[in-house]
Amino acid sequence: MKRPRNTTIVVAVVTLMAAASVLIAWGVRSTFPGNWELLCFIAVGFLLDQTSNRLRVDAAGSTSFVIHLAAGLLFGAFWAAAVVGVSQALSQLARRKEPTKLIFNVAQRILSIVLAVLVYQYLGGDIPPAYMVRLPTAAPSAIQRDLGLFFVFAATYFAVNTIAVSVVVAVSSGRPFREVWHFNARGALGYDIVASLISIPVAYLYRWTEEGSIIGSMMGPFSLLLVVGLIVVVRHTYGMYRKLQESGRELLDLMVKAIEARDPYTSGHSIRVATLAKAIALESGMSAPGVEEVYTAALLHDVGKIHEEFAPLLRKDSKLTAEETALLQTHSVKSAELVGIISSFRGNVQDSVRSHHERWDGQGYPDGIVGEDIPLGARIIMISDTTDAMTSDRPYRKRLGLDSVIAELQRYKGAQFDPKLVDIAINSVAVRRVITSLQAPADGEPIRAIAEGGSTRVRWKNSPLWKARQAF
Repeated sequence: MKRPRNTTIVVAVVTLMAAASVLIAWGVRSTFPGNWELLCFIAVGFLLDQTSNRLRVDAAGSTSFVIHLAAGLLFGAFWAAAVVGVSQALSQLARRKEPTKLIFNVAQRILSIVLAVLVYQYLGGDIPPAYMVRLPTAAPSAIQRDLGLFFVFAATYFAVNTIAVSVVVAVSSGRPFREVWHFNARGALGYDIVASLISIPVAYLYRWTEEGSIIGSMMGPFSLLLVVGLIVVVRHTYGMYRKLQESGRELLDLMVKAIEARDPYTSGHSIRVATLAKAIALESGMSAPGVEEVYTAALLHDVGKIHEEFAPLLRKDSKLTAEETALLQTHSVKSAELVGIISSFRGNVQDSVRSHHERWDGQGYPDGIVGEDIPLGARIIMISDTTDAMTSDRPYRKRLGLDSVIAELQRYKGAQFDPKLVDIAINSVAVRRVITSLQAPADGEPIRAIAEGGSTRVRWKNSPLWKARQAF
């Protein structure tokens, strides 16, 4: 596949940066750890790459970073780069990646580990750290210092990794870097750093068993096999948790489809509203858990319409009477009651579902609350719900274009909608692009997926961003 020229330039720049970092690491390299030691780390890194799975709850990818970080702590920047480079190259070759992908993936991993180790050492960290030397001979202050520096070390590794990936995806897809960063990495860095703590006992175990006796020197590399067992257990635990999550989400999707089957004019409405609500929540700076709550609430905002009493109203072609309108407006309360059955949805999700028809000026329903008293998630859903209604075909009118939608949002800003959220929605390139994508059938049906390096995200089967992210 022919790649855009700009993508090739980014890959070349990252590769040159990786090469330069290796030259710098060579000048400050530590003692050669030994052929057997390097081969063991390379083998385990390769094995973890080939059996890649989800270590983090909401992120897909290999757990080989545990070995990479441990190698950096034990051997220093240059020899860690050798471990990372060789294991990654073998893994990419085994997966038959095309040359550009292989070069980029190897280069960005080398760059990540070398810069992380160099920053760690520049700030005063030792190789190996004090907590890997026999504890009775290590000063508590040194241990505390190096443990603190470890978090800087891990944060640097993951920051370089995600920035490099986001840049190449942004360039290859033509998307803004900020949008790709949200898609690819937002909310994941903290979880990455916590997961990276596994590398400390890995390195300590290796260091402890390597020293002291002939048996100990044989056990050092052998102890890496215990790492595989540890990570398999972690992966299995999270795998079971993810299956439960996905099963629950599939049941929710089934409920939504059952509701929308009653109203042929709103097919796909809930998933579109959830997609747009998530984009607005991201742009408003909400935390990853908060964004996920907004997405869930938006997905379930009309779940109460599954009650039989609403069926004739949803199928009615003519205008509803005042009594019918009043009955239909009770669906938000019914939806909240159903959502509240699930204990984990009580609170923000349930409140957002109940209040998603509340207006900023207090003229909404069911409670007539005003302004910021309306839950933030409900205010976001109100904008998303109305926008989807305007951009969908109805029996009495055709869908509106993006300019008309923006004009309507501006017109009712401060009356129906939260003014700040309207400004975010209409000024955000990412949100505008989502609106346009949801309007155009050719862009593909919106689907939920798990993005590498972050929490649950929305992807489009045929979107440039989805294709670009898969490319690397």
